[in-house]
Amino acid sequence: MKKKDKSAVVPYLDKRLIRRLRIYTLVMVIMLVVIIFEVLQGAFSIAWAVGGILIGLGIGTLVSRMYRLSWDEDTSQVISRIDWIGAIILVCYLTFVFTRTHYLSYWVHGTPLLGLVFSLTAGTMLGRVLSTEHGIKRILKTWDVLDFRK
Repeated sequence: MKKKDKSAVVPYLDKRLIRRLRIYTLVMVIMLVVIIFEVLQGAFSIAWAVGGILIGLGIGTLVSRMYRLSWDEDTSQVISRIDWIGAIILVCYLTFVFTRTHYLSYWVHGTPLLGLVFSLTAGTMLGRVLSTEHGIKRILKTWDVLDFRK
């Protein structure tokens, strides 16, 4: 059997959730293009870029819990809301975002620092998109909205 088209999922998603995922994806693509350009120019090593992306992927997976996904019976859509755990995660994440350059500058300086920050950001956005996509599929599968077969 064919794999379901992603556009078949869109009617079951809240517009704010779709917009958030598109913003994350756009930021991730822009950061990845900048990272690839800087690595090709020799500004910093590919090891720093990959390491930053992998660490960011882990952070993004943890931070994706900030929004709790659930099924809304009234609209028949997957919605996301911040609960008290999400609020705590949001505060920790914002603290990380605003202080990461300060703390990373103890070990890395100049262009490699910028590359590492961009790599962390791209990895974080990737982790958030992948985790949210996984959560959406889990909810749609639980409610038998769409048939997802691997």
